[in-house]
Amino acid sequence: MPRPLSLVALAAIAAAGSSPLKAQQPADSAARRAAAQPQDTSSACPGCPRRRPVFAFAETMMINVLVNRFDAWVANQDWARVGPDDWSRNLRLGWEWDEDEFPNNMFSHPYHGGLYFNAGRSNGLDYWESVPLAFLGSATWEYFAEAYRPSLNDFFMTSFGGIALGETFHRLGASIRDNTRRGGSRTFREIAALPLDPVGSINRLFSGGWSKVGPNPPEHDPGAYVFRLGGGLRIAEDTTVMDTTQSSAAVIADLVYGDRFARPYRAPFDVFSVRAQVSTYNGLNVLRSSGRLYGRNINREAARNRHLFEVNQRYDFVNNRALKFGAQSVEAGVASRWRLGRRTTLRSDLFIDGIVMGALDAPYSGVGERTYDFGPGLGVRLDFAFEKDGITRVAWVSREEWIHSVSGAAADHFVALNALEITVPVYRDMGLGFYLSGYERYSKYPGQPTEHRDYPEVRFMVTWTTSAIALARPNP
Repeated sequence: MPRPLSLVALAAIAAAGSSPLKAQQPADSAARRAAAQPQDTSSACPGCPRRRPVFAFAETMMINVLVNRFDAWVANQDWARVGPDDWSRNLRLGWEWDEDEFPNNMFSHPYHGGLYFNAGRSNGLDYWESVPLAFLGSATWEYFAEAYRPSLNDFFMTSFGGIALGETFHRLGASIRDNTRRGGSRTFREIAALPLDPVGSINRLFSGGWSKVGPNPPEHDPGAYVFRLGGGLRIAEDTTVMDTTQSSAAVIADLVYGDRFARPYRAPFDVFSVRAQVSTYNGLNVLRSSGRLYGRNINREAARNRHLFEVNQRYDFVNNRALKFGAQSVEAGVASRWRLGRRTTLRSDLFIDGIVMGALDAPYSGVGERTYDFGPGLGVRLDFAFEKDGITRVAWVSREEWIHSVSGAAADHFVALNALEITVPVYRDMGLGFYLSGYERYSKYPGQPTEHRDYPEVRFMVTWTTSAIALARPNP
């Protein structure tokens, strides 16, 4: 059901209403800042927020109250005006499948679920301890914060998507912030982290964390990042509309946190990757996140060629003219690194995934105003990446997914993504990127002909890559 990102607006208001900024102080060197850090020897985790599980639970409930009241009183939404009669009916009638638009169900709801999850993370709970809060916040919202019956697809997307995006944004926010800084630089970082982790930012604002100098939490690891930004022209052919060719400007951001082969597994999402694509056509086209839930060496760490067994949690959002695809999934497989020479390596991934809940648009799909199906599924992913000096020069991705519809038309959907990406260095961190990709879908309906849709896409971009570790793995 509708769920605007009201808490972000509330967070921005709270930040704007805080005390005036102090004059920026001269920047210390990294060594001087580190030496000046107070050492919290009484804590097992210096820089970590204090463990407050009861407050995390209360804050999860308060998120629902604040967002619901914002929607009812400020946004004037009738569906947010609820009372005992609505609660009794929802509890009596139970779940249904809603008819919301694709971006609302597949992006807004997972983002909202991340708020619940990060109510736990920002109050000192770890990943697994914060997971129940995502489910609790989602369930209580569905039953008690809307006049509509509780939506089963919202529960899945908000809970599972909120966990994946919540942990990703928690770690990104923690690395953007820097507890060792002071003045305007410090405040700028706090504000920059606010859209990613509004709950953590609000908690820090009221606890004095926006200005208090001290050690950083373990998640603050700017040296673990590889970031690649590309901007240029995107040309796509829509085979469903008389082979219409559509051009637009586009920006792609790839971020990798940690090297799976250099960083032994310690905690969920200690290694993760994110890709976002925004274009002048349709805004946010792609958002993908994949984080390691578990990892184990298959062979010796000192071996020339390395092999790991991994379990990852994935979030997928694809929204273009010819295809809308979203999924919450868990995958397991083998990641390998092959040494080709002193400066070159080949990386490969072979993973099988289980889709907890996916969504896909198709001609005969949907319920009411909804034009896409929901259902679980299975898939396989095969990636290759050629690296020189730790930077990816060529990447190939092949991904096949099957979704069985349980809400919408009776159908089985098969989706394929194949992508080739080449980046040629030009000067220092600058380069030229060539991207060739194609989405393809087959939908089989009882008593109907198989429906086929193809969406080839080409991108030409200028790229900038910054690498604090010897890794630059894109996530097509």
